[in-house]
Amino acid sequence: MVACAQAADTIPQNKVGSDMTHQRIDLRINTGKLDDGKSWTLGLTVHLPEPAKLRERPAVLVGLPGGRYSRHYFDLREPGYSQAEHHCSRGVVVIAIDHLRVGDSDMPELDAATLPACAAANHAVLGVVLDRLQSGSLESDVAPIRPAAIVGAGQSMGGHIALLMQVNHDSFDGLAMLGASVTRTRLQSAIPGQDVCFAGKPGLNEISSALRAIDLRFAFHWEDVPERFSKVDMDSKNGLGPIPYWGSALTPDATAGVFPGYFTGAAAQVTAPTLVAMGERDVCQDPLRELAAYMSARDLAQFVVPRMAHMHNFAGTRELLWRRLDAFISQVGGRPD
Repeated sequence: MVACAQAADTIPQNKVGSDMTHQRIDLRINTGKLDDGKSWTLGLTVHLPEPAKLRERPAVLVGLPGGRYSRHYFDLREPGYSQAEHHCSRGVVVIAIDHLRVGDSDMPELDAATLPACAAANHAVLGVVLDRLQSGSLESDVAPIRPAAIVGAGQSMGGHIALLMQVNHDSFDGLAMLGASVTRTRLQSAIPGQDVCFAGKPGLNEISSALRAIDLRFAFHWEDVPERFSKVDMDSKNGLGPIPYWGSALTPDATAGVFPGYFTGAAAQVTAPTLVAMGERDVCQDPLRELAAYMSARDLAQFVVPRMAHMHNFAGTRELLWRRLDAFISQVGGRPD
C-alpha cells in the first residue's frame, strides 16, 4: 500500500461536482520535491460513492490513462459509459490521475516526462490524496476514509506507468494491467498480415510512420462503438478534428514502452495480486506469454474480453471488464463480494 507522501500544496480546481450516484472532486496537487530534485503539479479527480454506498473501509481504485488520453477516459459523460460511476455505485473510491504532459497536469518538455518520472510524480500525489482522505482534510464535507486496499488500474501506457509505480514505489496492494503489454506491443491491422509490431529500438519517426500506415480505428475501437466516440476519437488523433474532453494533445515520453521486452524485468518483480486484462483485439500479442512475465506474482489472473478492442471503455462489452475488476478489487481488499 502507498506510504503517505509528505504534505504538498493542494489547489482545488473546478471544485466539486456531483450526480445521482457519486461525487467528483477535481484537484491539482503538487508532488513536493522528488528524488531528482524536481516537483510537479498534477490534475486528478477523486470520485466518491454516495454516503449510502460508502463502506467503513472502502477499496480505492487508481485509474491511469493511456497515451493521448486524459483522466476523463475513466468518466465518459454518457449514461452507462463512466467506469468511475460504475465502481462508485459498488462502494469503491476512484482516483483518476493525469500524467505529466496530460490534461490538467504540468507540461514539462518531453525529455522530463519519462515513464519513470511519471510514476514517481503519480506516486507522490497519490500519497497526498490518501493522506488527506484518511485525515478528513480532502474537503470540508468529506469525513475521514480509511481505505481497505489500493488497486492500481492502468490502461495501455497507463499500465506501464502503474507497473513502474508498483516496482519502484510499492504504490498498490493489487495491480490491474489493462491492454498493456510487457512482452511485445502489437497493433492489430484490419488487413491480415499487416499488424504493426516494433522490433529493436524504433525512433519516433519510425513509430509515427507505422501508426500513419495502420487503421487505428480498427485497432482501438470494436465495430459496434458509436461514431460519436470512435470517429471523434480517431479524427482528433489524425488532426481532423478537435481533441475531445477524454483526449490529450500531449503525452509523456512513452517511446521506450514499445521496445520488445522493455518491461519484462519490471513485471518479473511484481509480487502483489495482478490481473492481466485485455480486449479480444488488443495490443498484447500473446496473452499467455504476458502472464508468464509476472513470474513472482503470488496471485495472477487473465481476462480476455470478447468484442472489445484496445480502448476498452468505449466497447459495448465494457461492463464485462468492469465487473471483473469489481471482483479483483474485492479479492484484494479481502471482501467476499
